[in-house]
Amino acid sequence: MMLTDEKSLCKRNQKIIVSRDKGNKREHRTINRDGIYKVRQYKLDGDIFNNVKCCDYLILNDTEGKEKAIYIELKGGNVDEAIPQLRNARKLTESELTVARKNVMYRIICSRTPTHKINSSKMLKFKEEVGNRLVVTENRYEEIL
Repeated sequence: MMLTDEKSLCKRNQKIIVSRDKGNKREHRTINRDGIYKVRQYKLDGDIFNNVKCCDYLILNDTEGKEKAIYIELKGGNVDEAIPQLRNARKLTESELTVARKNVMYRIICSRTPTHKINSSKMLKFKEEVGNRLVVTENRYEEIL
């Protein structure tokens, strides 16, 4: 197993989980109000997986009945590159997850969101496939579990 408690970057009931690369202002914040959920955080790219294209982080909520996975990619402006990274991360980790497809979320946090990149055929196809489970935003995104 790759996604063990020992490899998690956060405490089991941590209230705020920040996913950010060093020296980078782009970040994703997951809020676990009152620490009620059992959470895990993994740095996939360069930690769990090496020499493989995948997204930067994975946040898991392991609380029974509330299971959720959030795949996070921190990008400059080339949001098109994030799609294969998110897809591959999902593929690489799905054997260890018990999360229903409807509870698998995708987040792209970028420094800028050029309209032509957000409306590219590749991005539109991915949006069609995953629907509102995808969020693309600039610099910072915060969500409550």
